[in-house]
Amino acid sequence: DLISGELPYLRRYARALLGTRSAGDAAVETMLETKMLIMLSEGRTLAQRKDLFRALDETIMEELSKGKLNLEVAKILRNMTTDARRAVMLTAVEGFSIFETAEILCASTNFVEKALMDAETSLQSALATTVLVIEDETLIAEMLAGIVLEAGHSVLGIATTRRQAVELATSGKFGLILADIVLADGSSGAEAVTEIQADLPRPVPVIY
Repeated sequence: DLISGELPYLRRYARALLGTRSAGDAAVETMLETKMLIMLSEGRTLAQRKDLFRALDETIMEELSKGKLNLEVAKILRNMTTDARRAVMLTAVEGFSIFETAEILCASTNFVEKALMDAETSLQSALATTVLVIEDETLIAEMLAGIVLEAGHSVLGIATTRRQAVELATSGKFGLILADIVLADGSSGAEAVTEIQADLPRPVPVIY
């Protein structure tokens, strides 16, 4: 019952670490055949969910040592070390505590905490982008720019009218637009965004 109930989560964890569905599923299958079946045949029982994940993690690390890590892992995860990915997946996704994660990884809590810190740094780097701000209120614009910079991003510039926004959008690349609806000269921030998006190779996210 424990294995069948946790199977979808075991597959999720393995797929995230190994990069593809096929590699992840193969790792889970290998774990069940080489570790779980042997354990059950010897009369040993699985007491907790973390026992399953420990067995799976051991299997995955064996697979990685054989060079089976697939680079199709998503960009954000690929920027992390394997240890950071393991720690993030087990804590943030699978819901294990730092102490449980340490047990699963057969490591110390200090090791897990450092891996999570490394993961946070990698995430900030992977998610960093340039932001185009369209806002006619000076104080609000400066506040938004400050928030953007504190979050680890950069600001392409601040536009106060539709015309300025369209011109500014041609001056560099950006991955996010923060836009007010009604601008200084009565023009529309929404219309500015529509015009900007029409000239981009692909749309970028917008927060109004």
